[in-house]
Amino acid sequence: MNTLRWDLLLQRERPQAMYDKEVHGLIKKLFAENFADDPNLRKKFLETFDAWIMGSQLNQISGLDSFPDRDVIVGVTQYLDDLYQMFGPRIVVIENEYRYHWRLNPNITVRSLATLQTGDILILSMPFPQCGDIHPQTNLILQKCADLNIPVHIDSCWYGCTRDITFNYDHSAIQSVGFSLSKSLGLGVNRIGVRYARKRWNGPVSLINDFNMTIHVLMWMGIQFMTRLGPDFWQKKYGKHYVHVCSTLNLQPTKAIHIALEQKKDSSHSPVGVRRLLRKLGDFPCENL
Repeated sequence: MNTLRWDLLLQRERPQAMYDKEVHGLIKKLFAENFADDPNLRKKFLETFDAWIMGSQLNQISGLDSFPDRDVIVGVTQYLDDLYQMFGPRIVVIENEYRYHWRLNPNITVRSLATLQTGDILILSMPFPQCGDIHPQTNLILQKCADLNIPVHIDSCWYGCTRDITFNYDHSAIQSVGFSLSKSLGLGVNRIGVRYARKRWNGPVSLINDFNMTIHVLMWMGIQFMTRLGPDFWQKKYGKHYVHVCSTLNLQPTKAIHIALEQKKDSSHSPVGVRRLLRKLGDFPCENL
């Protein structure tokens, strides 16, 4: 493949998560299959999801056993919506967080490690979207939140499309974690995930699960994707191509398959999306590039 115009395929505005023909084909195939409403579907989905998370060969996470309250969510966006509905005025984020927070609240309070204060409720992404990795101040932030009695809720929607992430969720400051299959398995328009919580709060997610109003076809589809594609799907499929793209375009690799870091004129780095390049290269064995 001609590499002269590769840079034109980079996504510098709103990098997109991975999605390709294989995933699209599986969605079409599943819609053609018979879907039987299973009264134990929610239980099966939660168990399959937990095994899928812990089954990664490329990441090492621990501590989720400390979060026994588990509910189905329509992607991490519903998890965030629930937090805003229950705790909105107190929610804070740190700089360069997921832009959805500003879409919900253009005047959201932005904190730094130095300005966190008692009364805050912090939402923190892990992996962090600006760097495609654990935020470098995560341990310091969590410890300060523990010292100031600040509850922390972790957005882990990027977990599953990553490699070499090592993280223990069992920190006293962390009260809940949201996971999703959107970026992990290309289910952005059929989004489904799980909220792990230390203890229950009486918000919309809890009520929807208590009254069995979860979307059964999405849970069923999630089970099919996790079972058929397994953990680490994108990294195993495109990992070598990703390394080749970063090397060719002098990009700094991240731990998330769909973004890399591009150096700017002031020597800082900003995330760029590589999805279009990976899909273009997907038909080429890496050794032939």
